[in-house]
Amino acid sequence: MGAKDDMTGPTHVAIALAGGLALHSAGMGPEGTGAWVALSVGSLAPDIDNGGAIARPGSLIKLLPGPIKWILNKIGLFISAVIRAIFGHRTVTHWPVWGFLLIFFGFSLGKLWLVWLGAGWLFHILGDLLTVSGVPLLGPVWTKDIKFSPLRTGSAGEFVIALALWGAIFYFSYDLLPPVVQGWVGNLVGYLKEVIL
Repeated sequence: MGAKDDMTGPTHVAIALAGGLALHSAGMGPEGTGAWVALSVGSLAPDIDNGGAIARPGSLIKLLPGPIKWILNKIGLFISAVIRAIFGHRTVTHWPVWGFLLIFFGFSLGKLWLVWLGAGWLFHILGDLLTVSGVPLLGPVWTKDIKFSPLRTGSAGEFVIALALWGAIFYFSYDLLPPVVQGWVGNLVGYLKEVIL
């Protein structure tokens, strides 16, 4: 199996958060910190099959002591290696059916964090659909990769998309930030204006 062109973690998270904000503006987006975290984690989850950021959970949780981070990373990378050895990369974990099942069970069980985990999963697949390698969008029924764009990871195109999304996320989510964080941002902007101007 040839190498797959992987969209980077920050771009996946940006796509999911931008999607969450779009849903939020329509009155049906994530509510509360847990939902936003689940959306972000879900946007990284399918890459458990290639040692992506989700396979190194200790690196994602900065407040943990070093030894615990190391143990979590080793466990995550082991699970990732097993999944990749059995299924390969961008196969089973990149079937949209998993995202839809998470959403279904989330609603059935009344666990909205599962709904947002599933939504993040689907946003991840949408992002990979925009790369030159594509995804098995109709798996498990038909496992041929489908793609809608020649975008390559690490290219100027991905950088521009990620930058635009993060800018939009910041702009549109500012009012959702706690007042203390808005104060910090205001102080930072004021400082930067003094330094630059």
